[in-house]
Formats: sequence, C-alpha cells, structure tokens
Amino acid sequence: MKNRIRISLGYYFPLLLNLAGVLACLAGTVLLFVKPQIGAPLLILGAIIITARYRLEINLTNRSYHDYLWIVGFKTGEKGAFNHIESLYLTESKYSQQVHSRASTMTRYGTEYNGYIKFDTDKVHLLSDDSKRKVVKKLKQLSEKLRSNVVLSTDITINAEVLDYTKEPENSTLSDTTN
Repeated sequence: MKNRIRISLGYYFPLLLNLAGVLACLAGTVLLFVKPQIGAPLLILGAIIITARYRLEINLTNRSYHDYLWIVGFKTGEKGAFNHIESLYLTESKYSQQVHSRASTMTRYGTEYNGYIKFDTDKVHLLSDDSKRKVVKKLKQLSEKLRSNVVLSTDITINAEVLDYTKEPENSTLSDTTN
C-alpha cells in the first residue's frame, strides 16, 4: 500500500496539438545534430507540449492533496489539507455553444457531466465529458484506487462511494460505501 495516490486527470493540450508535439520532438531530435539552433528549441517545445497534463496527488499520511499542472517535471497548482474524503460525485450542467460562419450561426445544446472528489475541507474537479458513462467509469476507477491504498498506520476515513447528482433518480448511488 502506498501513502500517495497520483491521478492523471488529462492532458493540458488537445490531442492534435499533442501529436504535433511528438512530431516536434522527432524533428528536433533529427535537427539537433544538423542545426542545433533549430533542433534544441523544437525538442524543448515538443517536450513541453507532450508532458503538460493535469494531475491530482493525494497524500494519505500527511492528509494533504495537490491539484496541479505538471510540465516536464515541474508542478504548479493548489495545495490543501483534509481530515477525510467524503465522496466522489457526479453532476450535470447544460450548455449551449454558438458557432459562427459567414453564412450562418449555429447553436449547439448539450449536457456536460462533471466528476469531483469531495474532501471535508474542499472539493476538487477531476474531469468533465459529454458522456456520462466515461465520467462514471473514471470515478469508479478512482474509487477502487482509493480503497486499495488506505494506509494502515493512519486513522483516515475514505468514503469511496460514487454519488450521482444528475437527474436520473434511480441511480443516485453508483457503488458501495467502504471506510
């Protein structure tokens, strides 16, 4: 059992830009030997793009968390302390998005599902997606990770129950409660 749980929450840049970062790293590596003044910046830029991701680290021994952006080994973000983890939960929010072109304007309506972890002191946003199934799956994976990493030398309580606060009343609890 570990006293730290590190969770990768997603990439900072979109997928296409991450692919461009991989290409920049490859081109930078090749150009590093031919034209170092072009290759080195490309390699650095590519490394920044492909390593930038959101992460959450929960330290069960110190009862602290760090919600941060990780880029090439450097961390920047919010730290906090807690006594216990109350729950993981899911909410939904409606959105509208307008797309403008020269000929017309189109409005797209949808529902976004958001997953959170609730500490006794604060809540931290974990992920969001238009697919409820994807958010529930990720929250259940995190719930299993929390249950399997409880440090025996602490008296921390973890409620790894996943609560569903969306409009579907029959599925208000998505997993069992364990401490």
